[in-house]
Amino acid sequence: MTVAEALWCPLGQSVLRQPRHLVAPAPPESESWWDHQGALAVVFGGGPASCDGDLVLPVRLPQGAGSWAHTAHRLAEPRLWHKVNLVRLRAPGVPGGWRYEAHLLVLKAPYTSPSSARRRLAAAGPDRRAGIDVNVSRVAVVSVDRELTEVRACSITAGPKERASLAAEQLRGRRRARAMERSRRCRNPTQYQLSRAQQRRAKMRVEAGQRAVTVNLPRGSRLANSAGVPRQAYHLDVLSGGYRRLRAEVAAAGAARTRARDDRARSCAQELVWVHGASLVVEDCDLRLWARRWGRSLLAFTPGRLVSAIADEAGAVTTRSGTGLVRASTRTTALSQNCLCGERVPKALAERTHRCPSCGLIGDRDLVAAALAAFVTLSDPHSPGTARVDYQAARRALARIEGLQAALSESSAAPPPRPLRRRDGREQASARRRRAARRSAGSALPTTPDEPPRQLARRDHAGPSLAHAGPDQRLVFGQDLWPGA
Repeated sequence: MTVAEALWCPLGQSVLRQPRHLVAPAPPESESWWDHQGALAVVFGGGPASCDGDLVLPVRLPQGAGSWAHTAHRLAEPRLWHKVNLVRLRAPGVPGGWRYEAHLLVLKAPYTSPSSARRRLAAAGPDRRAGIDVNVSRVAVVSVDRELTEVRACSITAGPKERASLAAEQLRGRRRARAMERSRRCRNPTQYQLSRAQQRRAKMRVEAGQRAVTVNLPRGSRLANSAGVPRQAYHLDVLSGGYRRLRAEVAAAGAARTRARDDRARSCAQELVWVHGASLVVEDCDLRLWARRWGRSLLAFTPGRLVSAIADEAGAVTTRSGTGLVRASTRTTALSQNCLCGERVPKALAERTHRCPSCGLIGDRDLVAAALAAFVTLSDPHSPGTARVDYQAARRALARIEGLQAALSESSAAPPPRPLRRRDGREQASARRRRAARRSAGSALPTTPDEPPRQLARRDHAGPSLAHAGPDQRLVFGQDLWPGA
C-alpha cells in the first residue's frame, strides 16, 4: 500500500505496522537503489573506490496520534527533492552522552492541520487593525474594527505557575552548576588554591604537631598569573563521567525549556491573531538593549519570542487578508508619550497610568499605547521610519466607541500608606490601609527597576462585552484566551 492509497482508508484502520527491531531492506535485483520500491531506508554509498559496500539503515516512521498526517504530507510525493542531515543530540541516558539521528528534509510547504486552517480562515475574516505594546513583563494588545464601533483589549503576562516553574528550573540549574564545579575541583586539585578556612585548619594541625591531611576538594580560587589568566586552560582539565553526564543534562534541559517556550508562544500568538486579526503594529524596539539592562528578568516572559511567534502566525494568515505584523519607529510615533486625542503626555518609566489633561482619558499606560498603535500608518511597510499616527482616526474612535474609556482604564485608587513602625520595629496595622483595599484583586504584575513596588494587586480591566469573555482579558501563559471557543 502506498501513501496515496493509505490516505483514502477510513478512520480507525491501521495502515502502518513496524516491528520493534527494524531490518535493513535487501538491494533490488538490478543492484541499483534507484529501483528500490520497498520500505524507506537511508543508503550511504561508499563510491566506486570503496570496498566496504553500501551502508543501509532502515527508517522508523513516526507513529502515534496525529503523526500519520505529517508523515503522509511529506512522503506522498516521492519525486520531490529530499535531503538527509546527520544530527548529533545530547542524550544523558545514552552511553557516551550523545544520540545520532538522520533527519529527512523535504522541499515542500510545511504541514497545516485542518483545525489550524479553519482558525486562520476565521482570523482572516474580520477587518480589524490592532496595536501591540511590549515591555519586559507584559504585552498589551488593543484592536478596533474599520467602522470604529468595537474595541477589544487584552494583556499577556507571566502567571504564577510560569514563574514558579522558572524558579524551580533555576534552582535545579544552580544545583547542577555546583555539582559540576565540585567535580572539576576534585579531578583537578592542583589547579586550585585552598580556601582561608582550609589554610587556617592546615596551619593549626601543623602547630599541634598532627599529620597533614590531603585536601581532595580545594575551595579557593583557581591558580592564575598576575594578569588573572588561569595557568591551565579549562579545556585541558580532566573531567569525570559524572561531570559529562551533568553537562549533558544541562544541555537537554535547556533544549526542552526552549521547545516549551516556543510552544507556549505559538499558542498565545494563535489566540491573539484569531481574536484581533492579522493586521498588527508593534514598536520597533531592540530587545538586545533590554537584555543588557534587565538581564535574566526577560527569561520569565520572553517578549521577543512572543512577538516573533505573532509575526509568524500573522504572516500565515496574510495569505488570505491582512498586512501581517509591521514595525513602527518609536522616534516618529512616541506611543507611550501621547494620547489618543493628540495631546502629548510625558511620562516616566515608573508612571504606569495615563492621565490626559486635555480629553480626560485615564487608563493603563500599556493599553493606551497599544490603542494608539492601532492607528499607525506606514507609507512603506518595510521602513519603520515612515510610521505616523493617524490622530484624526484616533479622535473619532475616542468619540464614537462606547466603552473605550473603560476598556483602556483600570482602577487608579491611591496606593495604601506605608505601614507604621512601632518602637520594637514591628509593623503596626493601619485602619486606613484596610479601608483602601480593593474588593476584586488579581495577580500583581512585576515592576521595572525604577518603578516603585505595587502594594495592591491589579484588577482586570472592564469594558464592553465580547463573545465568551470581556474585551480585556489578562492572558496568562498556559491559559486559553477564549475557553468557550
